[in-house]
Amino acid sequence: MSSPLIRIVNSTFHRHAPSSPSFFPNLSFRLPLLANTAKPERWSVIGPSDSGKSTFLQILQGSHACSPPGGRTFPALAEQRRYPTSAIGMVDFSTRGAFGESVWLERTALDLPLYTDNYDFATPTATHAADVPLETVTAGLRLTQLLEQPVSTLSNGQGRRARIAQALLRGVDLLLLDEPFMGLDPYSVEQLSQLLRKISSPGAAADGGVSAQVVVSQRPQDHLPDWVTHIVYLHEKKVLAMGDRESVVDRVSKDGVQISDQGGSQNGILQKVYGSATTDVTPGAGATSGGSDTVVEMEGINIAYRNREILKDFSWKIRRGERWGLFGPNGSGKTTLLAIITSDHPLSYSQPVKLFGRSRLPTRGVPGISVFELQSLIGHSSPEIHQFFPRRLTLRQCVESAWADTFISKPHFPPTAQGAIDAIFTTFGVSAAEQAREFGDCGVSMQRLALFMRAVVKKPDIVILDEAFSGMDGELRDRCMRYLEEGLEERQALVVVSHLQEEIPRVVDRWVRLREAGDLEGAVFGRNE
Repeated sequence: MSSPLIRIVNSTFHRHAPSSPSFFPNLSFRLPLLANTAKPERWSVIGPSDSGKSTFLQILQGSHACSPPGGRTFPALAEQRRYPTSAIGMVDFSTRGAFGESVWLERTALDLPLYTDNYDFATPTATHAADVPLETVTAGLRLTQLLEQPVSTLSNGQGRRARIAQALLRGVDLLLLDEPFMGLDPYSVEQLSQLLRKISSPGAAADGGVSAQVVVSQRPQDHLPDWVTHIVYLHEKKVLAMGDRESVVDRVSKDGVQISDQGGSQNGILQKVYGSATTDVTPGAGATSGGSDTVVEMEGINIAYRNREILKDFSWKIRRGERWGLFGPNGSGKTTLLAIITSDHPLSYSQPVKLFGRSRLPTRGVPGISVFELQSLIGHSSPEIHQFFPRRLTLRQCVESAWADTFISKPHFPPTAQGAIDAIFTTFGVSAAEQAREFGDCGVSMQRLALFMRAVVKKPDIVILDEAFSGMDGELRDRCMRYLEEGLEERQALVVVSHLQEEIPRVVDRWVRLREAGDLEGAVFGRNE
């Protein structure tokens, strides 16, 4: 039998010394080297938020103290005289600062090495770095046309493929991907899934492509790729079930856990959204231009980056009380549109947009609407807010900042503020002790909940939820759905962006789907009758 890539035998792991808290007690795991298998094992590590998915991948990478010390080995790498740090690449899509260059593969394009630790210590003048041409990687990941594009203009899906490309250019044998599908639209999920299937095929390298063993992590509700053959199911940093796909799915279903085998667009509103080819409703039908009930009015928006057209002649009106879903492929302009509404984008000042009946810049006899005034009227949660929110603030301070001009400035509380804050924490069952925890010490699920509460607590005129529920446990997400269905006032408008059916509240009754960037056809509007 060929030597495995990773072998873990009856081992327990610790963050640092054996005296520190332990996790994954008595773990045994074996992963074959892709090149040594005719029928590859493709693993998915599945579990709810804070179950230890990232930690499990880190263990496979070689991180964390192992007890006994020899319980975790890398036999195939030892035979090749390679270090795990150079042969195993981990891509965590939640980390900040994905790229350090203004152009995402600039250093590689200039033929400068990304890493130098793929070192054959038996022959000092040689390296094990795979001779993988840049063109091979970028073509396989559909990135060739993006090589000169600034990082800031990459979509979520494009950015993830770029980070995978950087790992593959190292010539790794194992690619660990921490929740690669979270937050992607159905089209991008399918494209990335098929790419990973190809990469993890034993014959990929022989066909002129790149290959590596692939292990992904995901949530139970996420689409489980059909190419996944084996599953590790985690709960509270313990392995609940491990083995071939069918047996693990059957095992956890007895505990009431359902692992999704279908993408989110198969049922409900998303089926209509992605199945419609024509406009079913006039954009903003019934809205009066400049009327008191118009919250957002866009007329002929045009957005392009470096001659790359994103949106052309786009018009949209949102009235008070309307519940919108904003959908479309990654890179189609959704986040840009929302950033224009919230004035987080420079084009907010130059595009034909009116917010609450007023322009951003003053006109004759009419003052412009300031950023701080907008912030008082808009509740907003997004991955960008999550990324940059100060980790040292407590959960209560997080929610209180809804009344502040910035994340860290002093809130300007009206008399009813503290009562509203107490009420929303009570609604979601967050204790006083939990409210006092620092944001950075909480899990992703609780962080997302705090930002959701921050967006809705002061009953703003419009609530914008841009992938606000990604990474949130199902129970908390469902509570948020009930709040939106029962707690929104009739005067409040709602805009929701998501790629999963379960993250779209049932009150959403109209939608707009943006086309892929460069598509000659316009956006599609519809109603969910």
